[in-house]
Amino acid sequence: MASEDDLSLPGELRGYGARQWIGLVLGVALFLALGLGLKAHGLPHAASWAAASVALMSVWWICEPVPLWVTACMPVILFPCFGVAPESDSFLQTLFNVALQYFDPLNWLFLGGMFIAASIEQWNLHKRVALGVISFTGTSPPRLVLGFMLATAFLSLWIANTTAALMMYPIAMAVLSRLEEDLGENHPDVRRLGIAVMLGLAYAASIGGLGTKIGTGTNGIFINNAHQMLHLEIDFVTWLKVGIPLVVITLPLVWLYLTRVAVKLPSGHIGAGKEVIQAERARLGPMTRGEVVALTAFVLAALLWIFRKPIEVWKDVSIPGWWELVTWTWADVVPLNSLPEAMRKMLKSDCGDGMVALVVGLGLLLIPVSLRPWRPALTPRRAAGIGWGLLVLLGGGFAMAYGIQSSGLSDRIAAQMKDVGQLHPFVALLIVCGVTTAITEVASNTATASILVPILAAGGAHLGLHPATLMFASTLSASFGLMLPAGTPPNAIVYASGYLTVPRMVLSGFAVDFCSVFLVATLCYYLVPWALGLP
Repeated sequence: MASEDDLSLPGELRGYGARQWIGLVLGVALFLALGLGLKAHGLPHAASWAAASVALMSVWWICEPVPLWVTACMPVILFPCFGVAPESDSFLQTLFNVALQYFDPLNWLFLGGMFIAASIEQWNLHKRVALGVISFTGTSPPRLVLGFMLATAFLSLWIANTTAALMMYPIAMAVLSRLEEDLGENHPDVRRLGIAVMLGLAYAASIGGLGTKIGTGTNGIFINNAHQMLHLEIDFVTWLKVGIPLVVITLPLVWLYLTRVAVKLPSGHIGAGKEVIQAERARLGPMTRGEVVALTAFVLAALLWIFRKPIEVWKDVSIPGWWELVTWTWADVVPLNSLPEAMRKMLKSDCGDGMVALVVGLGLLLIPVSLRPWRPALTPRRAAGIGWGLLVLLGGGFAMAYGIQSSGLSDRIAAQMKDVGQLHPFVALLIVCGVTTAITEVASNTATASILVPILAAGGAHLGLHPATLMFASTLSASFGLMLPAGTPPNAIVYASGYLTVPRMVLSGFAVDFCSVFLVATLCYYLVPWALGLP
């Protein structure tokens, strides 16, 4: 699930340097210049300061003068103080409405998903799954790379990209270390395999997160904006219609590129890789009670997500969804019309996927694995260690989108984009994917999506496509920052292995990024309108 992939481990590694100082000063300068300048040129007060706030947050998210989650909290301070709200809203009402964005039902989905992932990690179920996949694919060098990529991508479908990479990294290093013992530390076959395995692991962690609704934080940014600005509900199965084909097509292509072009690996077995995998599996022993409970919770949540709404099998044949049996709504207990609009929207939104995740995730805190001593399937200490910063980061993106819409800035953006020249829809998609991929090389994935997706929601209709198609394409492209060690935390993790150099990462990452622009644009052009039922 995400993207803690975006909590900017790279920024912490770099320390506070010129980039951070420039970003700090530039962000504040842009904020004041745009807020005062746009108002002087006739833009309404609320829209002027909304644009200024977006500029400040964008610069700070890219340059990281403060932690990303701190920047994500800026709407709570800036919007009420500078009147970024409808004119009828008071300071306290604006503060309440902005704070409410951080408690969006989509955050419940990610919170519950992180609880389930934490339980899987607590009982080492991920290791059993990974070793099983690697054993199944085989242990010749190309197959070993494929096994690590498939296992990492599968984990990343459900848990944070960074966590998936961290889980797989020690297993990969154990195999490579054993091969170095057998063949020598500087054996060319081992070095080549190390390069391919580490790159494959990093790429698969980022690509796998695109497959499901909870795979990475950028997905949440799109889903929230689609609901808030376009009134589109994206359920679990709807996302799968686009996400899974992208993962299924991209992973084999990346594997072929790594093993046949970037690093030409021998096809025969080398060293004792097979013995290492078998020894690791034997060390795990039979499944423990904790693993069984974690696996049951994971499968239960996945089935409830997938079969929550009716699934059309063929023409008039469909599988009914269990959510239709739930007749209760907030309107039955709360007089919605008497509530502020922001709260009314939140209570009216489809929170089914979030409720499933939260119920299953919180249930793990209560279900005992052993009674004496008492030990739940998810210990409070393990639950406290999940990526809380991601929830704040997502909330900041939601709050920024709320400010863009409620201030009227979205209407102004749409009006300005009318002047954009007519582009072929596919060319517009290519440009959106290319710009997003370029920005995400130097900025957090979630921050990139938070900046671009609301803008596309506001003015994308003038680019010849439904805004949702452009937003989806930008969201997917935001996970393809694969060139630099600091591009995403999975990149930074594998760079620490010692098998990779910066030029090697840039060269291989550029090839994958370049191809991803065309692949994402093509899939979104054909699949998104069908999956979302767009005209």
